[in-house]
Amino acid sequence: METVFEHNMTKEEMVAVMGFDDWVKEDFADWSQIDHYGLLYRLYTYRGDHETAKKFADLIPNTEHKMFGICYHDFAERR
Repeated sequence: METVFEHNMTKEEMVAVMGFDDWVKEDFADWSQIDHYGLLYRLYTYRGDHETAKKFADLIPNTEHKMFGICYHDFAERR
């Protein structure tokens, strides 16, 4: 399963994206791949790499959770 831990997330990024700096891969054992894609989307958005962020967003099914949770700030910024 692809997670942020394969994408060299720094402690600073961890705090910005997840709110804590002491997460370990085992803490995400029960997360689905879709949950991980959402986290990767947020990581790459934070990094300013919108092309890669979009790649991960496109892997997330189009649901209300995607629109109003994971990708909400993208939609809000377009207003």
